[in-house]
Amino acid sequence: MPSTFSARENKALTAICVSCLKPTPTALMVSLAGSGNGGGPKQYSVCFACANNGWRPPGFSGVYSPRYE
Repeated sequence: MPSTFSARENKALTAICVSCLKPTPTALMVSLAGSGNGGGPKQYSVCFACANNGWRPPGFSGVYSPRYE
């Protein structure tokens, strides 16, 4: 029986990937820091597939280590 606290199985714990625009469980996403429209800091939720394929937000200046499901 799936846990009600598992993001992978819980339909309420999903977010939209800013790169591919697909709804994805939050357990399979990473938050990358970039800059928003006004130049201030902003967090972007991206699925592992897009992040592993090289998508980075505008103003990204960090290091990303690939993650897998």
